[in-house]
Amino acid sequence: MVNPFPGMNPYLEDAEAWRGLHTRLITYVADALQPQLSPNYFAMIEETVSVDNTAHRVPDVLVIERTARETTTTYAPDAVALNNELPISQPLIIDTEPVEVRERFIQIIRKENNQLVTVIEILSPSNKARGEGRRQYLTKQNELLESEVNLVELDLLAYGLPTLAVVRGGHSVLPSYRYLVNVRRVPYRYLFETYPIRLDEKLPHIRIPLVAPDPDVALDIQAVLNQAYDNGAYDRLLNYHAPPRTTLAADEAKWVDEILRAGNLR
Repeated sequence: MVNPFPGMNPYLEDAEAWRGLHTRLITYVADALQPQLSPNYFAMIEETVSVDNTAHRVPDVLVIERTARETTTTYAPDAVALNNELPISQPLIIDTEPVEVRERFIQIIRKENNQLVTVIEILSPSNKARGEGRRQYLTKQNELLESEVNLVELDLLAYGLPTLAVVRGGHSVLPSYRYLVNVRRVPYRYLFETYPIRLDEKLPHIRIPLVAPDPDVALDIQAVLNQAYDNGAYDRLLNYHAPPRTTLAADEAKWVDEILRAGNLR
């Protein structure tokens, strides 16, 4: 079954759904660009790793490693003298062990001199919430803005802190939007091609810059999202009878309900 929404599916913003979706989006974006690139360019998937102590977030990929001693040890409170006349309350045991967060992104490389030409980022919840993942992302973002590398950022999450370079200063004059895409093209370091997107709008078909005078390549974000939705069998995974686990304005919630009822999904 195809994505029932004309643009972004708000149910995919849920952190549990986003984990697999992000991996698929990164892969399919690279696959969409590769055939368009001349033999002098290639797209590759890279990743950064950070340690996250924030237990309430579910980042893209969680890799939890424990030593043999840790995995075989069962938690038990120390024995103490108890008043057997009183019932003992049972505690909730919470494991706050740091988790390793892997954030994948795309690089376009110029083959003849191994030059990094363009970086494409698809934001994740860990990029938009306070913590090490966000700190690392903003550091890399600042470094790219000061470099001779094109930067493309896709934010398909309506919740979280403002993160895209075009809105971080808080003085952007953008129209109302839910999702946002921006392209920073070398040599214009702080000039952005920006695509504000409402919930009821189709995701844009954008240009990905290379090195001038080589022509741009095209990225149809909607086609990539629909491919990820279809191949990931999200029609079976998502519960359309419940509200999506994301923020929705009243008019957005009404529109979502109408779309789902029209498709006999509610």
